[in-house]
Order: sequence, then C-alpha cells, then structure tokens
Amino acid sequence: MRKLILIFSVFILISCNNTEKKTNINKKQITVSEEKTLNKVSLSPFERGRIIYKRCRACHSLDIKGKNKVGPNLWNIYGATAGNKSDFNYSKAMSKSGVIWDDETLNAYIQKPNEFMEGTRMSFVGIRKQEDRTALLIYLKEMTTPDIE
Repeated sequence: MRKLILIFSVFILISCNNTEKKTNINKKQITVSEEKTLNKVSLSPFERGRIIYKRCRACHSLDIKGKNKVGPNLWNIYGATAGNKSDFNYSKAMSKSGVIWDDETLNAYIQKPNEFMEGTRMSFVGIRKQEDRTALLIYLKEMTTPDIE
C-alpha cells in the first residue's frame, strides 16, 4: 500500500511540474505573438504591400516580361486601359469597360472586384482594409511602373 501511495505522489508531483512548463510555453507564445504585432506595425507601406501581394502572386506576375497566369501580367498597369493586353483572354466585362487603371480605380477593384466590375472573371473576394489596399497599391506602382523615381 505504501508503494502505491508513493507512486501516486510521484505521479502528482510530475504532473504539477508539467503544468508549470505549459504555462511557460504559453508565456513564450504570447511574447512571440506580441513581437509579430509590433513588427507588423513598424513595416513601411511598401513592405506591407509586398507581403499583401503574396495573396496575388498565384494569379499575377509583375515582371516586365512576366507571363500571364490565371490573371494577366500586371507590368505597366498604371495608366493602361482594362482588358487591353492582346495575349490574355479577358472577360467581356473587362474588355468593354473602358476603365483606366489608376490608384482610384485599382483601389475600388481590389476592394470588391465583382462589385466594381460585374462580370469580371477575377474570383477574389477583395481586400477589406483601406490600409492594406493602399500598401498594395504602393507596392504595385513601384514594381510595375517603368522608370519610376
């Protein structure tokens, strides 16, 4: 009986020790999470835009001779007429829209593509936060506009 009580006591002590380690792990996780938040706040708009663009890169390239993917290459998009690249098959809505891409039209489009241009093929829900859209546009302008200073 004494051996059973001793084994049980040791088991309880070990369990208490593991609980303390779990608490320390949780504290470390909170600290890491807080550091990520601080880093996010300290990002420049360009860097923030670069990170946000990762959502777009599966469908769009930005390079001067970049290939079309599911969506068109976005090189030199600023000032271009929507649906004007001859090597991409645009929706009728995009081709006939007459939209000239600038900060205002791109901002509205990436906010809610299907509301801005009914009939577009872009199957993306949009970017809700204005701060994120602004950062993405800063990045796009820098990366896709020839001879930008």
